[in-house]
Amino acid sequence: MITGVGIAVAVAVLILLGQWGFPVPFVLAWMLTVLTIVLAARQIFFDDDASWPPEEPRRASSGSEVSRMAWAINSRTGVAGHLVVRRVQNALRRRLAHRGLDLDDPAQHPRIDALLGEGVRDALHRSEVQRTDIERVLDAIERIPNDTEETG
Repeated sequence: MITGVGIAVAVAVLILLGQWGFPVPFVLAWMLTVLTIVLAARQIFFDDDASWPPEEPRRASSGSEVSRMAWAINSRTGVAGHLVVRRVQNALRRRLAHRGLDLDDPAQHPRIDALLGEGVRDALHRSEVQRTDIERVLDAIERIPNDTEETG
């Protein structure tokens, strides 16, 4: 729509200036010059947010998630950090969900304890979870059979 209006205005200016005695090539040249200036003024040549020189791309962290989790266990006291405890709880929840069990449902706690072993479920709910507790829970998670490992 705006292109059609622009063409109509250009033809009207061309006819009007042609009637006043201006040569058509002269009018066309000035119209193209004005059009070029208008289009150039609408362009964004510089990004206001960019700074020079541009930032160097950041390298990916060389540490792995396993090493970060290993550092989350205090080597002196053996207390596991909340990151490790939460990850192990989530892994346990997922594995139990595959068996149709909900770790947060008190009615299912006897079935969960029978599957994991006595005290394993409670090991992750202490105020200070020890490294040995994490190991016990991980061992119990590994003992839970997958759907592909169904025992008869």
